[in-house]
Amino acid sequence: MLLVTQTFNHKALMRIAIVMAFIQFTNALEYMVFNPVFAFMAADFAVPVSFSGYVSGMYTSGAVLSGVIAFYWIGHFNKKRFLIANMALLGLLTLLTTFTSSFSLLLTLRFCAGLVGGTTMGVGISILINNAPTHLRGKMLATVIASFSMVSIVGMPTILFLCTNYGWHVALWLISTLCLLALPLIVSTIPQDLVSFDTLRTQPLDVDTLLFASSNALVQFSPMLVIPILVPLMTQQLGASQDLLPWLFFGGGVTGYLSTKITGVLISRFSVLILATASTIVFILSLLIPILGYQHAALFISLFLGASYSRLVSSSAVTIQFPDDRQRAGFSSLQTSIMYLITTVAFFLSAFLLPDHGMTPQNVNKLLAVCAISASGFPIIVIILQKKLAKRFHLSAVSP
Repeated sequence: MLLVTQTFNHKALMRIAIVMAFIQFTNALEYMVFNPVFAFMAADFAVPVSFSGYVSGMYTSGAVLSGVIAFYWIGHFNKKRFLIANMALLGLLTLLTTFTSSFSLLLTLRFCAGLVGGTTMGVGISILINNAPTHLRGKMLATVIASFSMVSIVGMPTILFLCTNYGWHVALWLISTLCLLALPLIVSTIPQDLVSFDTLRTQPLDVDTLLFASSNALVQFSPMLVIPILVPLMTQQLGASQDLLPWLFFGGGVTGYLSTKITGVLISRFSVLILATASTIVFILSLLIPILGYQHAALFISLFLGASYSRLVSSSAVTIQFPDDRQRAGFSSLQTSIMYLITTVAFFLSAFLLPDHGMTPQNVNKLLAVCAISASGFPIIVIILQKKLAKRFHLSAVSP
C-alpha cells in the first residue's frame, strides 16, 4: 500500500513539474523571442531594427522591479491564484501588442510584461519545490530548467517560421495562445497554497540572502557574455556557414536539454561540488576551441550550452535549500530579478569589450578570456554556499 502511495505521489509531482516546465517554456519564449522577431516588427513601428535593445530593456526593467517587490509581498498572496493571474495577463499583453503600431505603447506593454514575467517563475518554482521531497528537488529543478533548451529546439524555429511565412502577428498570437493553454493546466494540476498568510514573516534582505539569490545569476554571467556574439563567433572564427546555423543551434539545444536532464539525475548520486567543477572544466574547454582557432563549431556549441545548463542546475540545487518553504516564492522572485539584472550587465559588458562591433580575433579572445576567468569561480561559490548552509543547519539542530 505504501508503494502505491509513493508511486502516486511521484507521478503527481512529475505532473506538477511538467506543467511548470510548460509555463517556464512559454514565459522564456515570450521574453526571448522579441529580439529576433523585432526584425520583422520594426518596419510596422517605423523604427530601426537596432531599437530592439529598448524593447528588451523595458522588459528586464519591469522584471527587476517586480522581482524586488515580490520578495517582500508575494508571501501574502495565494500562489496558485497569482500564477493563474500572471499567465492570463501575459497572454493578454502579448495579444495587445499585435493591435498597435505605436512604439511608445509597445515599450509600455513590454514593461508590463516584464512586471508579470519577473514573478511568474519565482512563484511557480516555489510551488514545485515545496511539494517535492528533498532528494527529488534537484531532479524537479532540472525538469523545469530543461524547458530553456526546448525554447531553442522547438520554440524559436517555430516562431521564426511563422514570422517568415505568415507574419509576426501570427507568431505572437501563438505565444498568447500558449499562455491561455497554461490556465486549465494550472487549475487542474497545481495544488492549493496552504500557507497561513496572517502569520507569514518576510525573509530579511541580508548579506546571506543576497549571496544565495545572486548565485544563479553569477553562474549565468559567463555564458551571457558570449550569447550576443554566438552567430558571428561561429561564422567568422569557427567557419560555420549561414545555412548550417539553424542545425547548430538545434544540436546545441538538444545537448543542453540532455545535459540538464543528466545533471538532474546525477545530482542525487554525486556531490554538487563535483558536478560544478566538472561542468566548469567542460565550459572552459569549450571556450578554448575558438581561442585556439579550431574550426569545430558543432563541438563548441554543444560543449558550451551543455556545460552552461549543467552549471545552472548545480547552482539551483544549492540555492534552493536556503529559503524556508513559506518564503521560497519571494526568494525565487528576487533570484529571477537579479538574474535579469546580471544578464543586462553581461550584455553591456560584451558590447564594451568589442568596441565598434570589432569582431577581430584579439577582441574576441579578450572577451572569451574574461568569460573563462569569471566562470572559474563557480566551484568556489559552491563551497562558500555549502559551508553557510551547513553552519545554519548546525545552529538549527542545536537550538532549543
